Amino acid sequence: MRGEAEASFSPPAWALWPPMRFLPEDKKAREEVVRRWANLIFEWASAVNKVVIDLDELARTPPFDVPRELLRAAAQWLVQEGKAKWQEKGKVMVIFWRSRQSWARIIYKWLKDNFKEVFSLHELVEVGEDFSELPIEELEACLKLLEKSGLVKRVRKVRGYYKLVIPGVPDWF
Repeated sequence: MRGEAEASFSPPAWALWPPMRFLPEDKKAREEVVRRWANLIFEWASAVNKVVIDLDELARTPPFDVPRELLRAAAQWLVQEGKAKWQEKGKVMVIFWRSRQSWARIIYKWLKDNFKEVFSLHELVEVGEDFSELPIEELEACLKLLEKSGLVKRVRKVRGYYKLVIPGVPDWF
């Protein structure tokens, strides 16, 4: 599935235009180039369902094979705009092309659709779904949102496990 998404993403023509592939000296032009590359990274991540982005790996992925300084500036712009956060400062970022609430809804739907009445955080990591790519702390935050909504509960006396709550269905545990 991921390969198909990557194959279907085609960069805009400006991303291949040589003057857009380096950081200009002029401050205003520099800000515009950084903003455009940041938005392209965001769009690409969303199109290929990528949540964690290693800048070194990204630099080997066309059209992002631009100077590292440009990629770091674009990543920093995303962080400053609240669209990403550093997992390893200047090296690896988590990009928020989908909100935690949206991820939580997707996780809940997957649990219901797959009849996962009792599950662990680590099971969610290993199922191979898009949400499995989320860092552990982001998955935990999504489960906390579901807990607050009353859609999952922690299993008492079994550390690290949760149970699915379906509104209107009696709780047997």
